[in-house]
Amino acid sequence: MAQRNRTAQGVLAALLAGTVALTACSPPTSASGSANSGGSTKALTVWLQQKPDTASALLSGTYGNSEILSVTQDQLVSVAADGTLEPRAATKWNLSADAKSLTLNLADQKWSDGSPFTADDVVFTLNLYTNPAVKSPLTTVLKPIAGYDEVASGAAKELSGVKKVDDHTVRIDLKNPDVGFMYTLFGATIYVLQKAALSKEDPATVASSQIWITPGKVPGLGPFTLSSYVPGQRAEFAKNPNFRKPVEFDRMVQTLVTQDVATQQLSSGEMDVALVAPTDVATVQGMQSKGVGTVSNEVPGFDRYTVNQRKEYLKEPKVRQGLLTAIDRVGIIKSVYAGQAKPINSSFTSSKVVKDGFATYDYSPTKAKQLLTEAGWDFNREFVIREVNNNAQRQAIDQVVLKNLQDVGVKATIKPVDQAQVTDMLTKGDYDIFLYGGGNYTADPSTNIPMITCANAFPKGANLPAYCDSKVDDLLSQAATSTDEAKRGQLLTQAGKLENADVSHLWIAQPTRVYAFSSKVTGGVRGGDGMFNMLMSVQDWKVK
Repeated sequence: MAQRNRTAQGVLAALLAGTVALTACSPPTSASGSANSGGSTKALTVWLQQKPDTASALLSGTYGNSEILSVTQDQLVSVAADGTLEPRAATKWNLSADAKSLTLNLADQKWSDGSPFTADDVVFTLNLYTNPAVKSPLTTVLKPIAGYDEVASGAAKELSGVKKVDDHTVRIDLKNPDVGFMYTLFGATIYVLQKAALSKEDPATVASSQIWITPGKVPGLGPFTLSSYVPGQRAEFAKNPNFRKPVEFDRMVQTLVTQDVATQQLSSGEMDVALVAPTDVATVQGMQSKGVGTVSNEVPGFDRYTVNQRKEYLKEPKVRQGLLTAIDRVGIIKSVYAGQAKPINSSFTSSKVVKDGFATYDYSPTKAKQLLTEAGWDFNREFVIREVNNNAQRQAIDQVVLKNLQDVGVKATIKPVDQAQVTDMLTKGDYDIFLYGGGNYTADPSTNIPMITCANAFPKGANLPAYCDSKVDDLLSQAATSTDEAKRGQLLTQAGKLENADVSHLWIAQPTRVYAFSSKVTGGVRGGDGMFNMLMSVQDWKVK
C-alpha cells in the first residue's frame, strides 16, 4: 500500500508504497536512446520502482503511481525527510494563535495547460477529497475541518470551513483547536487538482478513472507533464513550460526494471537515477570512477508489520509483545538491511516524543515464549504471514520472521498475495501479520494520528491493524488542543509510552535509503523514502 512518503496517507499509502513490487520486464529504451529522442535535448532515465495502475491522485498510492504523480502534480506544502516544511503550491502558511484557523498563501503560477492557478482550485480539491462518492482513503486527514461531518454524511455538499479569501489566499477553519493539523495536512499526499478539468468528471468514478494515465487529460502543477505511458514498461514526461521555476532538463523516462537490473544499468549508463538495495551499496560506491554519485538519508517512515487486531487472539497486548520479542531485529538489520537501518520501538519517531523508559523488546526466544504462554496463546493455531510477490527485501525479512516465530512454537506460515489484491486482503482481514513501510512521521507526532487512532481503523482510515486504545486517543486529543508546547510534549510522550507498551505494530526498522545518480546529474538530488519521494526534488536537479 502507501506511502507517497508523507503521512496520513502515510499508512494506507505506506501500505502500498511500502510493499514495493520489483516487477521484472525487459529493459525499455532509455532517455538517451532513440525513443522520442530530441537530439540536443537534455534527458534522464530514472528507475520506475513499481508498476503503476491508475496513478490516481485521489487514491493511496503505490510507489509506481506516486512516481508519476510526484512529477506531474503538486502539493500545497511538502514535508522533507528531516521534518522541515517546504513551500510548493502554497508559499506561506499561518496557523492562528487559537489553532482554529490555517491561512494559505498560494503561489502565483499557471497550470500545465497555461490556465491560472487560483484559490478556487484549492477549495475544489479539498471538497473533492471529502466527497463521500469519491471514496478517497485520504479523506480522514480532513476530518478536523469545520463542515466535514456534514459533507461526509451527505447533509452538505461543501466544507463550510474551507473559504476563498481572494484569488491567492485560502482559509481553513477547524472544528476545534488543532495544533498538529497543518502537519497532518501537509504530510499527506493530497495533490492540488484543477477545478476546470476534474469538475467535469463523475465523482463516483473519477478516483479509478484512466484519465490519470492519459496524456493531456489532467493538467498539473508539477515540473513535468505525462507525454506517453506504456503499461508495464515505462512512463515518459516532457518539461512543464509553466512550472513556477525553470527545470534544467527537457525530458524524463521512468523505466520499469528489477532493482538489480537498474543497478547494472547505472554502470552501463542506461540508467541515470535509482534507489540502491542495501546489499548493493558497496558495489555502487565502486562506480565512482564512472561518475556515479550517491546520496543517502534516514527515512522519515519505517518498516513494520500490521498485526490484525480485528482477530480476537491478537487483541491482547502481551501476545503482540511476545511476537515482537521473538523477532531478531538486530539480525535482520545486519543481514537484510546490510546495517543500513536502526531498530525502533514506537510509531512515534518524532523527537517531540521522549523515548526514555520505552520498552525495547530485545530479541529473546525464551521470554517471547513465556509472554505468549502467559497470554494464553494457542500454539496449534495457524499464524499467517501474508507476503507480496516480487519484493526481495521484504521476502528476506519474512523468512527471518517465519523462522523466529517457529522457533518459539508459533505455527507460522507464509502465504503470498498479489500486489493488486493487497487492499482487498486488508479489507477482508485475511491475514495475521503483513509487512509494509513508508510514511512521514518526523515533523510532528500528530502525523501518527491517522495510523493509530480508533476512529481511523481500516478500511475507514489508515490504521491498518485496527489498533485501538481509548487512552491514547484521549491524550492525542488533549495534545491537539494545547498551545502550550511543553504540556503538549508531555501529553504526546504519554501517548507514545502507552502505544509502545501496547505494541500497536511489530516494528522492524527505520532504514537509511541510498540513491545513485549518473554523471549527467551534477547536483540538487535529495533522498527520501522511495523513488517518488526523491523525485520531489527533481525541479532542483542540476543536469549537464
